[in-house]
Amino acid sequence: MKACYIITMSNMLVFAVLMFFAFRARRDPSTHQRLMLAASISLLLAAISRLPIAYTYRNPPHGAIITYMFLSLLIAYDLWSTHKVHRAMLWASAFVIFVYQIRVPIGKTGAWHAFATWAQSVGR
Repeated sequence: MKACYIITMSNMLVFAVLMFFAFRARRDPSTHQRLMLAASISLLLAAISRLPIAYTYRNPPHGAIITYMFLSLLIAYDLWSTHKVHRAMLWASAFVIFVYQIRVPIGKTGAWHAFATWAQSVGR
């Protein structure tokens, strides 16, 4: 049960951080749009991992690869439309990839297990 907490917490962390920066960038439409899209794409991992496809079903690392493909499509669109990658898209993609890569090692630590145990006791 504790393994699903790290996935859920990482999804919520990424979404909340990207939405916060998108909210702050409301006056810059291109930055706001890209951060909102990256935040929405970061939530796709949960949906992709539940698809009844053997490659992704209950396999978050494979779901993360699909999520990275969506981010790469946005980067490809930036390259096609403006001939450069927008700074917000670059940083948002790097943040999503970074958090998704460090969540597994963090999820195996004793500190995380103590936090998950505490969160379960508070939830009950």
